[in-house]
Amino acid sequence: MKTASSYAKQIFCIEGDWHPDLRQKDTIENALRFMETASGTKIQYIHRHCSTSEELRNRIEEYSKRRYNQFSIFYLAFHGVPNGLKLSPKNILSLDELAEMAENKLHNKILHLGSCETLNIDRRQIKKFLNKTGAICVSGFKKEVPFVSSTLFDVLYFEMCQYYKQMHIIEKHMKNYYGKLMKELQFVMVYQ
Repeated sequence: MKTASSYAKQIFCIEGDWHPDLRQKDTIENALRFMETASGTKIQYIHRHCSTSEELRNRIEEYSKRRYNQFSIFYLAFHGVPNGLKLSPKNILSLDELAEMAENKLHNKILHLGSCETLNIDRRQIKKFLNKTGAICVSGFKKEVPFVSSTLFDVLYFEMCQYYKQMHIIEKHMKNYYGKLMKELQFVMVYQ
């Protein structure tokens, strides 16, 4: 069974645009900033925006460099569809396409998909994604989730990731403390 290389897991986040009207200010960066400054966590993060496949490919290439090894949580925050991410209203990236971009680039990484419905797929497809990318875990939601609830849940999940190296232990403690919310949001963790 694969385990995380350390307890401290910093976050490398790529976020899409939530609204076509750019005057809207929704962003998960506020939650990341909170985790960085909260007294109990102090989780460092890198946050970038992205709205095209090329930008995402470039960000993944950058993320795979050695200098970002301590950023072991790869957080993709986009609108989602079953088996895909909406990079823009007309640009949907399938998990297979994402796996091609990230092939062998996510070793010892946790990929969290902060997007609606993306993991509403067969578990075998997710396992195939893990094998292709080398990730130790893929997590996310199977249904459409409210922005605030899912963002707060992400914070709780990232905090729990700081305490354990083994994914099954993280999942066990998430169920113990936040089981009702996990069910409500249809949160899924698939790991090696």
